[in-house]
Amino acid sequence: MTNPVVSPNLSRSQRGVMALLSSPRRLWRFLRDPAAPKLPKLLAVLAVLYVVIPTDVIPDVIPILGWLDDLGLTGVALGYLATKAAKYEDAVDDRKENEARGGGEAIGVKPVAP
Repeated sequence: MTNPVVSPNLSRSQRGVMALLSSPRRLWRFLRDPAAPKLPKLLAVLAVLYVVIPTDVIPDVIPILGWLDDLGLTGVALGYLATKAAKYEDAVDDRKENEARGGGEAIGVKPVAP
């Protein structure tokens, strides 16, 4: 994986978020790839809609609390999306690396399910 220097003490989700924020092209590639998992893409769209549409669990009219629920949901959705995107990128990188060496399917690496 071609990540910028990220602290190894971070969890996979945190590393994924840092990698996606430092390289938005990876996120864009993941979202546009038809072979990438559909659930993270759907949850990202739903999270954006939740923030944009005025009807929330806690309305935005209520100061601070209304914004915190949007922020919390967006954070959870971004963490999930980043984890899945990083896992997908790792699998794609492993597959490309293995194909470049002329090998077949990598041992211990499951093919990415559509």
